[in-house]
Amino acid sequence: MEVYIALAVIAVLTVFLLILEKKGKIERKFLFFIYRTQRLKNFIENVSKFKFWKVFSSIGVIVGVLSLFFMIVNIALLFYFAVKREPIEGGVQLVIPGITIPFWYGIIALITVILAHELMHGIVARNENIRLKNLGAIFFASIPIGAFVEPNEEDLNKSSSMSKLRVYAAGSFANIVLAVFATALMIPLNDGVEIVGVMEGSPADGILESGMVIKKINGKEIKSLADFMIEAGNIKPNQVVFLETDEGVFKIVAKKREDDPERGMIGIYVKQHVFGGLEFIYYTLLWISFLNLGIGLINLAPINFGVAATDGHLILKELLSKLIKEKADEISGLFSTTVTMMLLFALILSR
Repeated sequence: MEVYIALAVIAVLTVFLLILEKKGKIERKFLFFIYRTQRLKNFIENVSKFKFWKVFSSIGVIVGVLSLFFMIVNIALLFYFAVKREPIEGGVQLVIPGITIPFWYGIIALITVILAHELMHGIVARNENIRLKNLGAIFFASIPIGAFVEPNEEDLNKSSSMSKLRVYAAGSFANIVLAVFATALMIPLNDGVEIVGVMEGSPADGILESGMVIKKINGKEIKSLADFMIEAGNIKPNQVVFLETDEGVFKIVAKKREDDPERGMIGIYVKQHVFGGLEFIYYTLLWISFLNLGIGLINLAPINFGVAATDGHLILKELLSKLIKEKADEISGLFSTTVTMMLLFALILSR
């Protein structure tokens, strides 16, 4: 049902964008809509005057360069395991609200990704005395897939190498900082884990019930799913496990797992229990954190599609220009294309 609702909303918003196109307020290329504006330039101009941004963006360069090499290694590993047909947890997938991620949480989170990323590019550019031409957003149908800040190319080319690196790294660093901030806001909302199912014939069958909230396992406080996974991972076969819930304390004898005889299991499915029933806020923060971190990091990977390239590619190109001036474009392009192909093959093979 969520998929149908998502498709209906996308269709309505796409019609709205087509109306804006007819009025000359938006540009369309096939199913891609490009919106350009001069708005927010005054806001960026005023905010960019603080000296804080120089420190912020300098830290961003360090994080950006380290993340660039981190992502190269991770993409190489994804490709390696995909070729060997070995399963690997995590990985990369397309972000499509209503299809691969929840629709409303996904839309809200994507908006924060785009705004944080592009506004920070603009703020740092002006802080480095680089003028801005336009700001804008890009939609596929009506799904926001990106935004852009167009710096004055002459100003950018004349700026120092460090200024360029600050501008390139600023967007993704803002995404990473926002992800950390959103995660910090989630912590006070963690209030144990809720049982959502009990496996038939398991040690918990007939003892625990859906709806119970687990507060402690063997005396150790359980606030989050991470806490639960750690304690559940330490359970051994035939171990007596005491679970303190909102409905009392229960004693269960674990049995060995079929997939791993060295570990014990009690047979329950759980989800995060949120304080005060603030689930919408909690899961909005969760997706803001997840998408900002994921998209921020993937944008720091050196990826080049020819017509578009990530900030990671621009950072790599700028770094190489200080080592091998003449061939920096050629080598960075070749390297980024190789990483792009490895990522695409990993995505295809992992399916």
